[in-house]
Amino acid sequence: MEQLAIFISVAVGLILLDVFVPSGGLLSGAGIALLIERILAEAGVAMSVRIPLAAIGMIASVSLAVRYGERISERLSPLKERTNVDRLVGLHGEVRRLGDSGPVVEFEGDLWTVRAEGEVAAGDRVEVIEMVDQVPIVRRVS
Repeated sequence: MEQLAIFISVAVGLILLDVFVPSGGLLSGAGIALLIERILAEAGVAMSVRIPLAAIGMIASVSLAVRYGERISERLSPLKERTNVDRLVGLHGEVRRLGDSGPVVEFEGDLWTVRAEGEVAAGDRVEVIEMVDQVPIVRRVS
């Protein structure tokens, strides 16, 4: 039982470490795989079943970490160096046209392709509510 507690501590440590060390989700994946394998071993499941299930858990967690890891890390450690693009949050602009890639909005004399939360049309006033992957997310203001 003491050995299981050590394995669980190592697995949780790997998952937490992945928030601060850029591993592309491999540390989290290894932690999840270790948890799955050890818990199934304690339950008496055969190794021929434990290993594939642990591998599936690792692949799933790495996939999730790759997809959402950056956003999670930014929320957990917000003291990251801010870029000049972050200053757009809160700015108001005007939709100039609807382009193929999304609405084109003018902010302080510069044109930006944005993603709109809800419907917008040319001439609408919008406000930047957040930045996602250096793309302004805007909402129409009344």
